[in-house]
Amino acid sequence: MTEEEKPTLVPTSSMKFEKHVLILRAYVVLTDNGKSPVHYKTVMKMTRLARTQISGTNAFFVGLGLLRKVDEGIYNPVDQSVLFIGEKPGDEDFSVLKPVLQYSALYRFIKGLIRIHGTVTVDDAVSFLLEESGEKSPERAKRALEWLEKCGLMSTVDDEITLIDIKEGIGSV
Repeated sequence: MTEEEKPTLVPTSSMKFEKHVLILRAYVVLTDNGKSPVHYKTVMKMTRLARTQISGTNAFFVGLGLLRKVDEGIYNPVDQSVLFIGEKPGDEDFSVLKPVLQYSALYRFIKGLIRIHGTVTVDDAVSFLLEESGEKSPERAKRALEWLEKCGLMSTVDDEITLIDIKEGIGSV
């Protein structure tokens, strides 16, 4: 895999987790539940977020497997993203994202850290993610981990990360 093909492990735009959900929701709605891909500028207009916020989140969502890049600037949500958003804000079902996120580059990266080091704290994971991604903001790395936690693939006890592999059960790595 070349450097250009490396998946984005950390969002390249700083914003709250709720804005990530807003962007994904906008893609689902504007593509008519994934039936017709849409240009990110349409999402920009309907969310009133900046280009850098949308594009920085798009690459991250592609890396997670939540969006597919169809063409330059054009994206389509995957089926699980459509199921995830529900009918209105607040209806999100994070558990439907488990099968997608379990195969994401982010999950595999954290799983690899645990297999190598045995014990990995949130601070360790953030440090490794920042080093690997070239990002400098710990908040961005924490936001990435939040996706794994919210969908039930990761838990923390005393700051130590445990991954939950849906095929193998709790505590698997």
